[in-house]
This record gives sequence, structure tokens and C-alpha cells, in this order.
Amino acid sequence: MTQSEYENFMVFELLPNGERQRLDTDEPDLQNILDPEQVFVIVKEEIRRIYIWKGAKSPVRKRFISSRVASKIQDELVKEAAFHRCKIVSVDQGDEPEEFLKSFNLESMEVTEKLADMHYVRNIDKAPSNLMGRVVESSESTISAETEEYYSPALEELKRSGKGITPITTYQSERPRGYKRPLRINPKQIIDKIVKLKLPEGYQRQNLIINQDLYGEILKVTNVFGQRIEETIWEKVSKLPEGIYELKNYRVRIYFYNNKGIIEGIEILKYENNSIKKSEIERTTINLPDNDKPIKDRILEIAPPKNYKRQNLIVGQNLYGTVSKKAEVFGEQQEEQQWALVEKIPKEMISLKNHLFRIYFNEKEKCIDAIEILKHSDSEATQNNVPKEETSSQEKKKRELPKVPSKKN
Repeated sequence: MTQSEYENFMVFELLPNGERQRLDTDEPDLQNILDPEQVFVIVKEEIRRIYIWKGAKSPVRKRFISSRVASKIQDELVKEAAFHRCKIVSVDQGDEPEEFLKSFNLESMEVTEKLADMHYVRNIDKAPSNLMGRVVESSESTISAETEEYYSPALEELKRSGKGITPITTYQSERPRGYKRPLRINPKQIIDKIVKLKLPEGYQRQNLIINQDLYGEILKVTNVFGQRIEETIWEKVSKLPEGIYELKNYRVRIYFYNNKGIIEGIEILKYENNSIKKSEIERTTINLPDNDKPIKDRILEIAPPKNYKRQNLIVGQNLYGTVSKKAEVFGEQQEEQQWALVEKIPKEMISLKNHLFRIYFNEKEKCIDAIEILKHSDSEATQNNVPKEETSSQEKKKRELPKVPSKKN
């Protein structure tokens, strides 16, 4: 991140692969973002705090690495953004310190379900002598850490005004190697934008994929004074299948974050009339190679289906494609192809049909690891490693005006 990209208030979400992604949100929306299945790092430089908010149902891996991610952000803020050194504070859902709640004008989030694992100990359950340690798994012992002096004028003012904020325990921890993270915006904003767009003729909207999460449409029916009121909402699908599934005769629209070089959302459309062409989803017998390579490299070890050519990969918010390198060796032309991140991508949206899509579900982490885009070998090749845009200019013009979302069939 450049210095201009740092702000006094920032929220980062931890991803299943251990990286972080920044959310484009404001302080008043913080309550709506906090999810029991997620871990967030929240920066508020005004009060010299970096909070690690841990949902009661969040994966133990995310909670375990959260202190290292927070420490890295702490270091970046001082060295790259010239911020004051912020104190790192651990916050558990349902056991939020008073300081945290009053700083953001929040209400404590009740824990309705117990933790899925027993390897994680919440702050309230720790012995007082262990409160200075970092979050550990059951196989590790707590590591004590040095304390540092932090002065927050804003917090001092809250205390003087009689808010009664109680001091809370903090910790330091080892710092990880840094990664360059893409910016991420609020999923609700993306959903609201997508569902307003006109659907292609003959298609209906089935699912949305945002930040590796799968969303489905839910029909809510309410009786108000004897009148039936229907409302459709989009919710995150919490129970995902395990394995690799192929989408046949589907249409996929990919939305790009303008000027940021990342994918903000993926829309999956299926045929409305099965008598013309049936959209099908089938589980494959393919298994990912069992090695420690990144998901992209493991997918590339799998052979494409017969008569199909691998065109692109989507991992998280990143688009990958092939790059050809040519060189002359002792008078002979040698060509080599490598898979790399596609830097030059469309500015808005592309619509793909007549492709085969493989979706790599991760049931354990409740997310989608990757999407593979394959095209029949007889089809015309695309340029610049980016799928050909099949949306007509007429459809583009219509898309510029807000439309009323279509009703669920």
C-alpha cells in the first residue's frame, strides 16, 4: 500500500489462505460487517488502537494467525504511513471490552452457538497470568510479550467525560512476511449493484460469488395485517459442497473493480427454459494434487477435459492467464508459456457463455478456492489472455441505467 491509501479508520478481513483484504466501509457500517464466522483487524488511529475482532465460529487458523497480521499492519502504519504506534487489542465476540464498544458505538454481539473447536481459548477463559500472551493452539504454550507505552488523547478525553472505560490487556507477537493485498469493498454494495442490472434474455440469476463466498437468493414471505408481502434477499451460503463441480450451459458475468485490477463479483446465470438448453452442474471425480503448492499451481497440474483448453483461472479477486515467451536459441525459435497474473483487465464487466466452468469448493473453510474457465478447442482464441467480452454494445447502454431487480421465478 502507498502512503495515500492508509486512512485513520480501516477494516481488514482475514482470508482462508492467511492473507488479508481491506473492506471499503465506514465506521457506521461496522456493526453490519462483523460476522461470527470471520476474523477482522480494525484500525482506528485516532485512539491508537488496532483491534482483532474474532467471531465465535471463525476458523481456528484465522484466529491463530490474526495477531501476526495485526502486528504487520502495526509496523506498516508506523514505517509507511507515519502513523502513531497503535496498541493491538484482542476482541472476542460476546466478550467485547467496553472500550471497543464505546469507541465505535456498538452493541455486544451475542454468541448463539458454541465454538466449533476446543483448541481456541477466549480471553475471558484465560488465566490472568496468561493474558499477556498471544493466541495459541492447545499444542503450544503461551508466549509472554513485552509491553509498550501508548498514549491516546481521544481515549483520555472519553475517560475524563465519565464514560468509565476500563483498561484492557494487549499483546505483541511475531511478525509475518508481508503480502501485497488487494482492496475489497462491502459485499452488500456489490450485490445491490449487480441485482439492479438487466438480465440477458432467456436467463435467470442463480448465484453470486463475492470474495470467495457463495451467495444465494432467499424468498421471504411476511403477513402484514392479512396481506402477503414477499421480499427477495441475497444471503451467504454457509453449507457448501466438497469437491470440484462443472457448470455446463451456464452464463457467467465477471465484474471488475475499475482502476484496481481486481474482480469484485461473479454472477452465475442459468437458462430459464430447459426445453431449449438445460443448465447442468455435475460433481467431477477429479482430486486436487496433495502437495503444498498454491491452489493455482495445483489446478494447473490437472488435465483439462477432452477437447477443452484452459483459458483463465480466478483465484480470490485475481485473474490469471497464459503468457507466451519467445526466444532464439542457437538459431532456433523457442517458445514457453507461463501462467501469470493478468494486469490489463476490462474496466467494467464481461459476459461469458459457451464456456465450461469448474468451481473448486472448500467445504472445510466454507469458501470457493478457485474458478477455472475452459473453452472448447475449436472455439476462437481470445486476445491478451482475457476472456472475450460477449456483451453487446446495446446491452451495455441499457446497463447504465438502474433497473428494477427481476422477481424470482
